[in-house]
Amino acid sequence: MNDFGKRFFKVLREQDDMDREAMEASLDQGTDPAAFDTAPPPANDANEVAVAMAKQNTAMVNELKGWIESIETFLEKLNGTESSIQTVLAQAEADTLFDKMKQSEQRKIARVATELAALNESFKGFLATSTNASLRGV
Repeated sequence: MNDFGKRFFKVLREQDDMDREAMEASLDQGTDPAAFDTAPPPANDANEVAVAMAKQNTAMVNELKGWIESIETFLEKLNGTESSIQTVLAQAEADTLFDKMKQSEQRKIARVATELAALNESFKGFLATSTNASLRGV
């Protein structure tokens, strides 16, 4: 440990001693200061917390993957190349219901698809930043 680190920990220990003395001085007569001491948490509690957090993170990653898949499926249906809503409207015959929809809704569909694709890419970015190294560069 470098000199700065040693001095820093020394100051922290001194501060703890000063805090302890101040606390003891503020107690009523006959009150045991040891009654206010706390035991450090057992080491296995930290392991249990780490395991629980890992399980929670894995569940979140799996749910996020499901969202990404669902959005990609919907994007393909909305603005894909074959049999998508946009393709069907673009190929609509004149003076039909779909032709009327095409004239008024094509831009909205493209805008929604663009926004949804951007959201999906954002989700993929969050997935890549998860703690699971196998998901890097997804």
